[in-house]
Amino acid sequence: MIDNSKRQLPALNPLVLNPLLLAIVYTATGYLALLLAIEPGYATIVFPPAGIALASLLIWGNSLWPGVFIGSFALNLLSAQFLGPLTVSILVFSFSVATGATLQALAGTWLTKYLIGFPTTLTKVRDIFLFLLVAGPLSCLLNSNIGAVSLLATGLISASELTYTWFTWWLGDTIGVLICAPLLFIVFCKPRSLWQSRYASVAAPLILTLVVVAVLSVWTNRWQQERNHFEFKEIANNTVQRLHSSLSSYVDAVAAIERFYVSSNHVSWEEFRHFVQYILMNKPGINGLSWNPVITQSQRQSFEYQLRLQGFAQFEIKERDSRGRLITAGQRPEYIVVNYIEPLDENRKALGFDVASNPYRRQALDQARDSGQPVATARITLVQEREQQSGFLLFYPIYGGSHSTLQERRQHIRGYAVGVFRVGDIVDTVLQGQYKDQIVVGIYDESSEKNGHLYGPQEPFNFSPGVLELTDSLEVGGRRWSLHFWPSEQYLANHRSWQVWAVLTSGLFFTVMLGAFLLAMSGRSYDLDSQVKARTKEIKNREQALKTTNKVLKVSNKLLERSNQELDHYAFVASHDLKSPLQAINELATWISEDCRDILPSESNRHLCLLKERIARMQTMLADLLTFARLSREDYQWEKINLRHIAEQAFALTGDPDSFQLHLSDCDTDIDLPRVPIELALRNLISNAVKHHDKGSGIIQVSYSRDDNEHLIRVCDDGPGIPESLQPMALEMFATLNPWDEIEGSGLGLSLVKKAIERLEGYMSIISDGVGGTSIELHWPAKSRGKDSSR
Repeated sequence: MIDNSKRQLPALNPLVLNPLLLAIVYTATGYLALLLAIEPGYATIVFPPAGIALASLLIWGNSLWPGVFIGSFALNLLSAQFLGPLTVSILVFSFSVATGATLQALAGTWLTKYLIGFPTTLTKVRDIFLFLLVAGPLSCLLNSNIGAVSLLATGLISASELTYTWFTWWLGDTIGVLICAPLLFIVFCKPRSLWQSRYASVAAPLILTLVVVAVLSVWTNRWQQERNHFEFKEIANNTVQRLHSSLSSYVDAVAAIERFYVSSNHVSWEEFRHFVQYILMNKPGINGLSWNPVITQSQRQSFEYQLRLQGFAQFEIKERDSRGRLITAGQRPEYIVVNYIEPLDENRKALGFDVASNPYRRQALDQARDSGQPVATARITLVQEREQQSGFLLFYPIYGGSHSTLQERRQHIRGYAVGVFRVGDIVDTVLQGQYKDQIVVGIYDESSEKNGHLYGPQEPFNFSPGVLELTDSLEVGGRRWSLHFWPSEQYLANHRSWQVWAVLTSGLFFTVMLGAFLLAMSGRSYDLDSQVKARTKEIKNREQALKTTNKVLKVSNKLLERSNQELDHYAFVASHDLKSPLQAINELATWISEDCRDILPSESNRHLCLLKERIARMQTMLADLLTFARLSREDYQWEKINLRHIAEQAFALTGDPDSFQLHLSDCDTDIDLPRVPIELALRNLISNAVKHHDKGSGIIQVSYSRDDNEHLIRVCDDGPGIPESLQPMALEMFATLNPWDEIEGSGLGLSLVKKAIERLEGYMSIISDGVGGTSIELHWPAKSRGKDSSR
């Protein structure tokens, strides 16, 4: 026995299922998008299916194109309510648009893959804006051109609406692609680590912005439609009132003829002409006014004879045959004949016509006679009609005696005052001016059993579907006319929802730019995050290496610290141990010089003097070396020092204050500095200026200045100067520009100055042309230890 519970249904082929799903999504989202369509409703300012189609073909392949075609075709059939009943034109239009939508999606897919590549991360600014260009504005030209031309070719829009419809269509597809395609990429594209990170940073802000734009546009559209509805209703109401007033005045004009005949036993044609002339001049909607007496069969011959005597030689009572031709009226008990009619030239054909020969007009005549009220006929073609225009007659009964009862009215009827009207003339007169271009009017006789069309479109139910329509009604001669009002093409063009269009366009453009910006920023963030992770891993590896290096450095630092301590100890010991022998040698040389001065040759005495000089130089060198070694390691106390006092003290220690002059400029100031380095620098500079002077006397100038950035001490002399080529060598240790035998010194003077000023985070510069003296400048920062270093 077979277990049916385990039998499985055959799986649907993905080649069928996937396009079918795409078609359903395309149709559903497109129908919702059309709710935002701007009148007349053929295109919407944002069309998500365009983006869905492109993204689907990019992500899952071109094999899904049938889903785009089916979805677009179904959408246009479903939205036929915007375009009218389902017709061949709608089918052709739907097929054309479906073809355009499919070609557009395929073209956008090819351009994207060719120019950018896919899959893509859309992290580079170039790729993002290239996608925004080719996938949106460029590829969307296809369906907008096909769709707009199809609407025009099938007669669904006029030529005046082509540009507006094309632009709205193109813009809607473009924005749909630029907004919806990135959202689908976020949901389905790879690498997932990148695209998933964009849920919060890109998708959420885009969706929120879209919701805000949609709500704002719907509100703006509703406000605009209410405004248009109110304005159009005002126009329709004014038109109804003017039509009512105009028709009432026409009825009153016919009633005036009735009063005229009641007040006179006999009215001649000339009197009738003068009476109605003024009415005709002021009532352009009246095609003619006539007096139609009731003529019995016994009165017919005499009546026709009298009219022939008045100049109408061929006058006879006429009627129409079954083919609509005017013929001599047949025999019957009575006739209601057009006797007087004005204007005569335009209505001569109606003269002598028996209006009662037509059963429908006879019915209206009897109704007017029996009711004593004016009665209008149904839609007729007038005897005198030359154009295809609806007309009607208004019969106003005229009695020759009392007519308070039905029997009296039938017995005393004399005839009828008749108004001959063309409906088109009446309405055109009312609509002349601004209303004629603003509205389309349809007038229909609801009391008519046959063709009730009087004016405007033949059938009201299939005119301008999907746009604003208002209805009203009028009572004319006992008949009920329904009035229908639609906005004209010019009215729609002048009242397009530009506010809605502007809100949607600006809002959606902002959304697109926001999406591009967020994609770029999220891509940049992803790249930076990847770099940070790689760098973090690298740093961790380096940290491990640094830990090992630090261990080695700690050992090295301890050895270096021990070495520095030993070096300091050695410097003290060396200084002490070398000074004692040098002092002893100096004393021995002195003793020898004193004891043997007289017995030694002069050359030996000179050699002893040289020996003592060399000993003094060696003692100076040892002292300078010790100072140089300690200069960078000593922690000197910062204090207020007076520059003038320091300079004068240094000058006094040169030993030749009488032969040289010291000039100080702006030096009477207190500076917050370590005393030892600045004293050492000034003492060596002043000492060098004296020691290396080429004359027995000279002038040494010391000046001070400062600005917001630095302090400056300048020491100038009028000595021989230092050639520019020798200036770098002058800063080297143990360097002298003159022979050792000419000038006593250790060769460390300027080196000590340089090191002292560097201790203050400054620098030293030499300015000299090698001929006219030397200027040495000491620069150091104006702020030190986080505060201003001078007061």
